[in-house]
Amino acid sequence: MNTGMMIRTALSTEHDVIGELRVRSYLGQGLLDAGPSYAETLRELGWDAPDEVMAAVDGDTVLGTVVYVPWGPRCEVARGPREAEIRAFAVAPEAQRRGVGSTLVKAVIERAERDGLDRLVLSTQQIMSGARRLYEAHGFTRLPERDWSPVPGVDLLVYSRNLRDRAI
Repeated sequence: MNTGMMIRTALSTEHDVIGELRVRSYLGQGLLDAGPSYAETLRELGWDAPDEVMAAVDGDTVLGTVVYVPWGPRCEVARGPREAEIRAFAVAPEAQRRGVGSTLVKAVIERAERDGLDRLVLSTQQIMSGARRLYEAHGFTRLPERDWSPVPGVDLLVYSRNLRDRAI
């Protein structure tokens, strides 16, 4: 764990740094092979309200990022105003396995709970075994009825985390 690390809303001046971190992280895992045009989308995701780009930082260094997407027209797998999505989750390759991802996931869960939501949802790929283990460790479970494919060759698995005790 990084003792100097904190999670905060990303600054607009970090737009390019965060975009490149996302692309570097996804490229390093082979996640853009089937859809290389997604790199441009990754660079731009989350910078329009009401989405919130969250950043894990240590001093001036951005270590990781995630986008919190409240229900709205940019949602891909959320199904109503009681849900939000996690998108563009990425940790810099040099910061992986140091607790950055876990801290980001906890922060986005807390953000959704503060908003009083019932469920947080996300899409991931089968190949992303480390990310899937991380999500599962934080209470996310498969929601296979929402699995989808944005482009041929990219099959996305949907996970959800209930934020309230009651069933939804």
